[in-house]
Amino acid sequence: MAQLLVLGVMLTCAVLPFALLTKLMRAGQSGLTLTIISVIGATLIIFIYASGRPFGIDPVFAMTVAMLACVPALLGSTAGAFLGWLLRRQDDRRV
Repeated sequence: MAQLLVLGVMLTCAVLPFALLTKLMRAGQSGLTLTIISVIGATLIIFIYASGRPFGIDPVFAMTVAMLACVPALLGSTAGAFLGWLLRRQDDRRV
């Protein structure tokens, strides 16, 4: 049962940014898209840093959040931005 919960959390953390950034990138909001990707990446780096050094966050919690939430969110958002960019290019060619 715990494996399904972990899979569900990871899938949710990947699909939500994927859908959001696909929509934003297709609408031409590339600045906001890059900002969201940068914030997710910075959060990942902060939690990875906190997992190895005394930073005020429990190392196990920091690594758990980094691996279960931040990595899928970063991968999903990057893939969503790329898909949105490809769809935007396709829309521009049709006009």
